[in-house]
Amino acid sequence: MVVIERPAQSILTSQTGGFLTSAPYPFTHTLSPYTGCGFGKTSCGTYCYAQFMPNWTNLPERPAWGEVARVKSNAAEVLAETLGKLSPAKRANLRIFMSSITDPYQPIEAKYQVTRACLEGFQRFNDLDLLVIQTRSLLVERDLDLLASIPYAYLSMTIETDDQALLTTLGGGSVINKRFEVLRKAKAAGIQTQVTVSPCLPYTANFAEKLLALETDRLVVDDFLDGDGAGGNRTAQSPFAQIADYDWRDSASARALYENLVANHPAVAWSASGFCGIPPRVAASNLLL
Repeated sequence: MVVIERPAQSILTSQTGGFLTSAPYPFTHTLSPYTGCGFGKTSCGTYCYAQFMPNWTNLPERPAWGEVARVKSNAAEVLAETLGKLSPAKRANLRIFMSSITDPYQPIEAKYQVTRACLEGFQRFNDLDLLVIQTRSLLVERDLDLLASIPYAYLSMTIETDDQALLTTLGGGSVINKRFEVLRKAKAAGIQTQVTVSPCLPYTANFAEKLLALETDRLVVDDFLDGDGAGGNRTAQSPFAQIADYDWRDSASARALYENLVANHPAVAWSASGFCGIPPRVAASNLLL
């Protein structure tokens, strides 16, 4: 994998429309420590919608997804400066999703530690509304101590199936049972936790039971049609659409899982309304950067 280090002029991207601005509690910003993703050649890379986003497709070199990653080498410094310039009232309105176009704990994070440095920056401020760390990586276990010290942090772990053989067939990735274990450790550390079954892949008869046993704060279920932000059109362009041995447009199994979880957990939501379903810590002021 080719890794390119480049400084960023800004690090918080305002959200003015799209998936993450959905009701009931939209995000105000995203934060991406990297561009591109080292998981692009694993199972999730076969269907990842980010490979069709302009910030990737408009790159002059037009690299294949999963072959190149850009490191925002000064991300933590820019973040600290940005947060430090804001008034407490404006910081209290920040709802940040980290991140929408790459996994903040992709493999190169082990070396570059940009995500960890950003978390250390957030640690200096206790007055933000929400920071969601969205990952499927086991590397996040390294930083559970930091997450536990940030009162507005949520660890959101993607677990799209409990069928490890299926993931292996699609290209592998983080071992599912180990993701469950990381969530258990996070919960024991007092960290707010969420599972996103996004997108929902074929699963075993015990999947719902396994998810409920985690006792996470929230559960989100998603399918390919609602989840890719384009009614399934992005997924249709992906390698997954060509290799899937079932009708990936059929949402029946995802809906069945959702209904099972809703009946047995107090905080379960669907797709965009699920990702944007974490209530604010403070009254929203509607102030943006």
